[in-house]
Amino acid sequence: MSLVTTAWGAPLAQVEDLPHLLQLPIFQPGEPSLLYDDEGRVLGPIVPEYRAFVPLSRIPLKLRQAIIAAEDARFYEHGAVDLRGMARATIKNLMAASVKEGGSTITQQLTKTLFLSHERTLGRKLKELGIAREIEQSYTKDQILEMYLNSIYFGHGTYGVEAAARTYFSKSVTDLTLPEAALLAGLPRAPGRYSPLIDAKRAKARRKYVLDRMVATGALKQAQARRANLTPISVNPMFRSKGIAPWFVDYVRQQLDVRLGPILVRQGGLKIYTTLNAGMQRAAVKAISRGIAAIVKRKDGQKASGSAAPEGALIALDARTGEIKALVGGSDYGRSQFNRAVQARRQPGSAFKPLVYAAAFERGLTPRTILDDAPISFEIDTGRRSETWAPENVDRKYRGPVTLRRALEESINVPTVRLIAAIGVDPVIDLAHRLGITSELRREYAMGLGVSEVGLLELTSAYQVFANRGTLSPPFAIRRVVGPGDVVLEEQFPQPQQVLREEIAFVLTSVLEGVVERGTGKAAKHLGRPVAAKTGTTQAAEDLWFLGYTPSIVAGVWLGYDQRRSIGSHETAGKIAAPIWADFMKQSLGDSPIEAFLPPDGVYQALVNRRTGQPTSSTDPEAVEEYFIRGQEELSPSALALPTTNASSPRPSDNAVLPSPPSR
Repeated sequence: MSLVTTAWGAPLAQVEDLPHLLQLPIFQPGEPSLLYDDEGRVLGPIVPEYRAFVPLSRIPLKLRQAIIAAEDARFYEHGAVDLRGMARATIKNLMAASVKEGGSTITQQLTKTLFLSHERTLGRKLKELGIAREIEQSYTKDQILEMYLNSIYFGHGTYGVEAAARTYFSKSVTDLTLPEAALLAGLPRAPGRYSPLIDAKRAKARRKYVLDRMVATGALKQAQARRANLTPISVNPMFRSKGIAPWFVDYVRQQLDVRLGPILVRQGGLKIYTTLNAGMQRAAVKAISRGIAAIVKRKDGQKASGSAAPEGALIALDARTGEIKALVGGSDYGRSQFNRAVQARRQPGSAFKPLVYAAAFERGLTPRTILDDAPISFEIDTGRRSETWAPENVDRKYRGPVTLRRALEESINVPTVRLIAAIGVDPVIDLAHRLGITSELRREYAMGLGVSEVGLLELTSAYQVFANRGTLSPPFAIRRVVGPGDVVLEEQFPQPQQVLREEIAFVLTSVLEGVVERGTGKAAKHLGRPVAAKTGTTQAAEDLWFLGYTPSIVAGVWLGYDQRRSIGSHETAGKIAAPIWADFMKQSLGDSPIEAFLPPDGVYQALVNRRTGQPTSSTDPEAVEEYFIRGQEELSPSALALPTTNASSPRPSDNAVLPSPPSR
């Protein structure tokens, strides 16, 4: 049985325990697939590591000479180990009383890069020497250099000279100038230290070292090095937005893996044109980061870490097309890659209420319909015994008769429960499904208070229907995928569907504008433009939601802990989630033109008293401009038999428990 030996001939390990060296010549990882934003600019590679293979014949001689001069000047003269180089490095390091120069050959560095860990032990060093010797015996120097130049790390997730040339200069390695080649050649020793994207001054000093080494090895004349050294450090990064949307990249990759296969997606050289807007994504990241920091500060500055850290998620959609413009799936991707914007299911609390009110509008009620805010209880048949459920308002107060508008603006629980009891749970579930809600909804009156768990993406998509005049544009992240030869592999433009009458969508939007103007969403008021929104705070403030929209953008925010616990006994979505939403929208909208929600032809306007719902005049301080649907005679409360006494609730779902009232 063949053995791999050390540099001194001592057996080290059996061949099958080490990488199959004969496979090295086919080390060609393929062309990386790239993601583009909604303006056609490169976002980054679809995988964290950016690699691009290029044959040695296409790598400029000056770049090869520069890297050899900087890393292993006697590369073509020695074997796996350069004893002379090791001795020289040892002497220099002893004289400097620090590590100033390394003694590893290019072959040894290739071995470390491809096969070995970075542990500093004698056993690992012996294994490195043994593999390096096998490589030197199996391949020519040019083959080794080609493998090295295509695998060495250049910083910022970039491996190989071709990928490095694109990353730093947005050009192919064949087009590099001498100053650019020398700058790249200085990076492998310490990419984080010498990167021109991090420290241009230090990068220039390192470039001078490389140029001087090229003169010393005879690769350059002194005058050439002097001219190159006078050239200012100039970079043109290809990935200006790399790393800003890791959860979005995961979301796109997971979809394409299913449709196209992981190998093609990662190494097929695809151009993946996405819906992401880089500016909005940066705004989302900042808003969530600042919001989480504020939560930690509110909790007496105690640092949260690991599973105890508060989390947040944000989704933003184009209100008209459904394109995903921003997506943040958590507070720290490095700590957790779980995408809370897409994968998590949590109780939305009162953020679900607009679906109940929209269903009521479909059945003939209007914003001035009177609901009774008075105690009510229900007999709940759990299958084993009958129990009583008596929903309460957050403040434990009752207001008597309230208009439907006021009930939603102030997020009053009891009238909402009476409303769903009157219209039935099935119409609400039917509407939710039409709006794109796919999560299971518990068939019980407490559904109106948001006890059924849903995802942030699907609930934000439902609000998109309200913003888009009743038209559902399913959310999507990928516009087009183009393969080699500009072959279009797929295009996505989901067909919009009218799932709600535009008049009903507009009337609901009008009421949700009141949530911002007078109700629980006042934190969004300072945007200074028409906004419709709704808060959602579950029991004990375990989940905080804020969903809102302008005519152009729909955005949803969720805050909470992965392991359910209270964010704070006195916290509400209006105090914490709404400011994050407003922060994001302010950054995203900037000084863009102010848009109003335009009423469709099928509605008319009339002045009514907000508290009584009765017609009034402009001198009434409680007067509001209310919208009504033409040709639809308003049903009276009695026509819907709104409950005023004890009633029976539909049987809850399996394993359901009596719900506690969500907050606002």
